[in-house]
Amino acid sequence: MAQEATRVVEALNLLTVLAAPRLYERWCTQAPAEELRTVLQTRMVALAAFCEKAWGSPDAERFRSAAPTVRALAESLASAPTGHLMDPGWNAQARECLDALGVQTPPGGWATFEGLPPSND
Repeated sequence: MAQEATRVVEALNLLTVLAAPRLYERWCTQAPAEELRTVLQTRMVALAAFCEKAWGSPDAERFRSAAPTVRALAESLASAPTGHLMDPGWNAQARECLDALGVQTPPGGWATFEGLPPSND
């Protein structure tokens, strides 16, 4: 259960990166394109599967209703040419997924989003 929660958090974080073009451009330079594409695709498939079977929490219905949107992004990633990491539609799809999941657009919008400020914990 904890491992699944970790994968969901990683996928949500990656969705946030994908939704913000500046962050995504930086992310795309961290490893070879095919490796990054595999990470992206794997995490979105895992998130879609989680959303489809969500139950037992107050957020379960929201996750289940977001499942088709997340699945569409996962399928779009899967159908891209090998080594392909940039598609203008992916930013929009990621934003649609985040919206469906109840994640609010950051102040200034996704186009200018540079990430969350460091926490003071």
